[in-house]
Amino acid sequence: MLDERQIGDLMLTEIESAERPSVVLDVERAMTTARRQRRLAHGAGAALLAVALTVGGLTVPHLLTPDRAPAPFDAATLAGQTGLPAALTTIDPQRVYVRFGWLPDGLPKLQYQAGLLLSGSGVYLSASTAPGGGQWKGVAITLYPRGVQPSAPQRDSGEAARPGETTPGPQLNGGASSFASYSGAEQPEAILRWRYAPDGWAQLRVVGVGADVRSTATRVARALRFADDPIPMPAAVAGVPAALQVIAVDVQESLDEPKVWYASTTWSPKSITDDPGQQRARTMTVSISRYRNITDSADNEYVDPNTTVDGHPARFGGENGNESLTVYDVDGANVSIDDSALLPSGGTRALFPAVTLVADPANWHTHLHR
Repeated sequence: MLDERQIGDLMLTEIESAERPSVVLDVERAMTTARRQRRLAHGAGAALLAVALTVGGLTVPHLLTPDRAPAPFDAATLAGQTGLPAALTTIDPQRVYVRFGWLPDGLPKLQYQAGLLLSGSGVYLSASTAPGGGQWKGVAITLYPRGVQPSAPQRDSGEAARPGETTPGPQLNGGASSFASYSGAEQPEAILRWRYAPDGWAQLRVVGVGADVRSTATRVARALRFADDPIPMPAAVAGVPAALQVIAVDVQESLDEPKVWYASTTWSPKSITDDPGQQRARTMTVSISRYRNITDSADNEYVDPNTTVDGHPARFGGENGNESLTVYDVDGANVSIDDSALLPSGGTRALFPAVTLVADPANWHTHLHR
């Protein structure tokens, strides 16, 4: 069991990670995120999200509506425009709202998250370097739901970022934009804000990229591709209980060699009140990643099976109704199912045959950059 100090440390880590981009793409870390969140959730799930929402300045009722009809969207009309026809009142985690059209060189790590994130409901897209433990460098775009204001950046020092001068930016989506500045930046930083739709804010943050971060931010923003399309995923999952709804999707990809990628979908019980703490307190997550044959037991992606499933090496564990199953090298991919007692006993094994991978999953990619 975690003691109070350990729970507090993990909560702080989760809140901080929600307010700043990931440092590097780490598939094993990504695959264990759901397990870590599940363990925390039983003692602190609701409290964690309440704190995260306060930190991010978000108070959004009805964050996720399972029966939301897609908004009308005309791709031809919006071609080249940096916005959507209407601000997002709810975030459909299974749709991709924004992609990169242009990126500076040297940013091979891509990530897209949508739905009920730790910082609240929203959409997050980033491209970054992998500095090997150094400072994060890259670009990140956040779309906020209708009426939600962008928040100040989190600083590694832990000190509050104080607002500084705001200056005019380029014309974006047919209107004015602005560059915001904050104290405590340890690298050249540009924060560009504009309305991607009436009453809907977009924020693009560029850190340590290019000779002129404001010029880089302007070029990235003008090349963004907004849409309302189903998000490409490496697998389809059938047989999920009707009482569960998708609350978040996370896809990541490294364009470096060896190419790796990760994609996860998270469900929670349907809630009449849509209380975000309750939605994150108990979850079921299906994660897919590219298989790599790692023989070094010190590597965090080392295959460590303790059973077999359908002839594939697998690792199974769990207690108190919670289950975790990872099946290795299924046509070149790993399949992981993590359940916090939302499925019947043995539910992870029963759900595995309902996970249908795309053809040649080892060569799948995220389609986040066009």
